[in-house]
Amino acid sequence: MEITGDYHTHSKYSKNNHGKNTIEEMVSYAKDLGLVSYAVTDHGPKHIFFGIKPENIDKARKEVDELKQKNSMNIFLGVEANLIGKDGSIDLDEEQIKKLDLLLVGYHKGTRTDFVNIFRCMFCGKKQREINTLAYINCLNKYKVDIITHLNEYIRVDVYKVALEAKKKGTLIELNNKHINFSEKEANDLVRSGCSFILSSDAHKKQNIAKLDRALDFVMKYNIPLERIVNVDRVYK
Repeated sequence: MEITGDYHTHSKYSKNNHGKNTIEEMVSYAKDLGLVSYAVTDHGPKHIFFGIKPENIDKARKEVDELKQKNSMNIFLGVEANLIGKDGSIDLDEEQIKKLDLLLVGYHKGTRTDFVNIFRCMFCGKKQREINTLAYINCLNKYKVDIITHLNEYIRVDVYKVALEAKKKGTLIELNNKHINFSEKEANDLVRSGCSFILSSDAHKKQNIAKLDRALDFVMKYNIPLERIVNVDRVYK
């Protein structure tokens, strides 16, 4: 199978050297790999350590638009926004969202939130999982989310319920090469839900773009239907 695009990567706009390369360097490398599509998706602004500065969203938008004029590859600007509230709120406002081609949402440690200890740790009890699950479902009903990133990482959820809602809303569930945290039951629940998937490298340097070995192993191990993965060309050589 061939990977057609990578839609979750980070540039130097993910601050404090979290992303190692400029957008132009990332795009150039993606083009050399032969990808049809590529997206840069830096961290949302309320991540204390790595968030993009709000003013840099405009700079990134300008850079992506200029690179689109120079390249035949599809190039998109997104942000990996942070889930910050029980009500599904994220750390982008509507005007910022309008500047993007893609909206990714995930939960990250080190994010400024509007509440205290609402998500807690990944080993939370049943009640906390319900709160976490409802936060994702509220988010999907509040925003047009294109991709949920590394679901079940950092905080635990009812994977089946979130995946069902994602299917209803047309939101993709990411299989993240760096962060795949599903049990066998949860993997089977993802398949059972009927949701669609996207494979992502979560690359923070250009050399990791389209590196998807762990994600592909997961796909093979749990028989994820290839027709439900949007960024693979199902051609075996």
